[in-house]
Amino acid sequence: MGFLSAFQKQPLHDGGPSVERFCQLLSRHLHNADRGLSLRDRSITLIARSPAMAAVRALIIHAGEIQRQQLAVQVIFAKLAPVETLSELAGALQLVDPRHTGSGRIRFIKNAALLDAHEQMVLGTALCWTGDMLRRLEESRNRLDIVEEGAPGPVRLAELSFNAIWAASKPVPARALTGAALLQAFGSATAPFAGLAPTEKVQAGAIGALTITRH
Repeated sequence: MGFLSAFQKQPLHDGGPSVERFCQLLSRHLHNADRGLSLRDRSITLIARSPAMAAVRALIIHAGEIQRQQLAVQVIFAKLAPVETLSELAGALQLVDPRHTGSGRIRFIKNAALLDAHEQMVLGTALCWTGDMLRRLEESRNRLDIVEEGAPGPVRLAELSFNAIWAASKPVPARALTGAALLQAFGSATAPFAGLAPTEKVQAGAIGALTITRH
């Protein structure tokens, strides 16, 4: 489930957003949080194609400050490779509880119907970034790059989108952070370990579901 609004607010870019771009957005949010925000504002959610996304690296870079300010972070991935970056993110922000898998704050999409959703990052109630569809192949991506700030409506729609996909996604267990164990235990609608050797890839498995999106 993904929502786009004010499609023409900002032009599309030839390349995907950079790490620096997401770092700027996070720095501004962290600066505001340090001055005191409501509980609902002290959150960061991300829907990403994979841990290789620039927004993930930005979260890792700012992990210390995010932890210091005790901001809540939740992340949903369509693919779990590269596992090394997944492990780095989980470790930096303590997103996986080895004792209680269900309480972890990283999930992955197993239902192929949900891949009509768009990449998105929501920073509290202040800002929403929207990127391309999760299912689109790299060579055909449209480089959608929309930032909506100070727009309660789009931010609320993005929150609802994230919550719905989160509820339909699967928790990532701590053993996945070593890479090998997850290959035996989990499949994904998008072969989450795509990019590994063919013998290491898991089988895809998904059930159908309705997804609402605007393109």
